[in-house]
Amino acid sequence: MPKLENQARLVTALRAFTGKLPPGYADEKEFFLTSLQTMTEYLSDLQKETLQDLCDNFTRKLDAGKVTMETISEFKAGADRLISAADFRSVSAGMAGSKEFVKKRLLALAALSMIGEELKASGRDPDAERRITETYSRLGFPALAKKVEASPDAFTVGAALSKAREEVAAFCCLYRVPMGEAAETLTPFSLSCVDAALAASYRLFKAIRHLTGRSM
Repeated sequence: MPKLENQARLVTALRAFTGKLPPGYADEKEFFLTSLQTMTEYLSDLQKETLQDLCDNFTRKLDAGKVTMETISEFKAGADRLISAADFRSVSAGMAGSKEFVKKRLLALAALSMIGEELKASGRDPDAERRITETYSRLGFPALAKKVEASPDAFTVGAALSKAREEVAAFCCLYRVPMGEAAETLTPFSLSCVDAALAASYRLFKAIRHLTGRSM
């Protein structure tokens, strides 16, 4: 799927997720989880495509002998939001190497998904875990989980998930994630913000399922 089409689908799904509960869903839980699963697919593809474009652009400049300190800084600024801290350190250190060495480092890069890390049972990337935890707190999700714990009924669960979607909307607005009909290109920073918010949303959903005695 072309990158712009992937982006349009992600933005459309995110806009729907942060809006009113649409018809056709049994309840907030169904809409919440279905939306997360849909956005996860679009976001993952977009992260991979964005990283590939970033690496391809740098490689072209490398082959043309046009790599400058500014070029390297621009690459690092984008890559920092798309890859693990370990990979970032590795590719940054490799910039002092030969052209072929740098290319090998670039080919070895893989996009890091905070959602993917959140869904792991163990062995999560430590920096991703820190970011998810920070975002979970910033979104006010601990308080929502406590409300469900105090009253684990369908009404409270629905209200908590609805409020969570509102908080994700506010979070995206705060960090200026483009969500308009003709959205501008999603930057690596924007993708990182969406990734963190959705990973935190998965964490809340799992917490609520646990509190209500239901498995994922």
